[in-house]
Amino acid sequence: MNITFRQLEVFLAVFRSGSFTAAANKLHVTQSAASKMIAELESQLGLPLFERTTRRVIPSSAATEFYRFALDVTATMETAKRSVQELITLERGKVSVAASPLMLYGFLSSVIAGYRRRFPGIDFEIFEYSTDETIESVMSGTVDFGFCATDTRLPDIQSSVILENAMHAIVGREHVLARRKRVRLKELVPYNYISLRGSYSIRRSLDQVFASTGIGYESHIEVGTLTAALGFVKEGAGFLIAPGYTAAIASQWGMQTLEIVDLASFRHRVSLIRRCAQRLSVSARSFQSHLQQSFPLLQSCCSAARAATA
Repeated sequence: MNITFRQLEVFLAVFRSGSFTAAANKLHVTQSAASKMIAELESQLGLPLFERTTRRVIPSSAATEFYRFALDVTATMETAKRSVQELITLERGKVSVAASPLMLYGFLSSVIAGYRRRFPGIDFEIFEYSTDETIESVMSGTVDFGFCATDTRLPDIQSSVILENAMHAIVGREHVLARRKRVRLKELVPYNYISLRGSYSIRRSLDQVFASTGIGYESHIEVGTLTAALGFVKEGAGFLIAPGYTAAIASQWGMQTLEIVDLASFRHRVSLIRRCAQRLSVSARSFQSHLQQSFPLLQSCCSAARAATA
């Protein structure tokens, strides 16, 4: 059996997109070439990987089983290629990071900028993603590190908390609650709630809180990013409930933030995530050390992990 790296790339692209055409376009090959490589891979494995229909390509059970192994191989090869290209002295290299836009603005941009002042030859590729997109990019090996609030235990993913924030209500300067310093959840009921889509863990966590308290809010505006939510809040379209790093940005942008009495003990936790099986490149390992110095919680977590394995 002589499975090639290119065959695995095509397989993963077809599996994710459900289309030979989309996969071929992404990898800059013809559709016939992509179909041929999948047919050869199926012949080598002795199993059909996809069911072809007129509208969609459906993965078989064998394809689903093969997917994780293909991910491991391609991610390892990409890391190996990058490590070979980097110099041990960190004169050049590349680190890829996925996080939400406001995480990047709120606390990651300063950390990355500080690292690049020490190692200006290291390039960063930044992906602005939702929670679910960040997790998928880490699992697929597309990025070295992801930053998100994970609300479930993830298979094959190493997760370490780096930040803990209280939740705040955010309103515009002209809002009737803008003169308040703190508020209770029930006092927000009369006002429009600016909600995030379910692909964000903040939304899922808050839904659980609301369900446990029996408090429900009317939401006439649902958005896909916290940045968009803040824009609507600033224009007086409603209120937002968000973690401390978002509240700090809201204050900078001219909005009012209020402590939520009912959620005084609730903490929104942001974690650094990466694939357990992925070997980090030289520059990625260096940046990971920088992260440990930048976030005391991460440093404590790593110290505890080392003690447990000693």
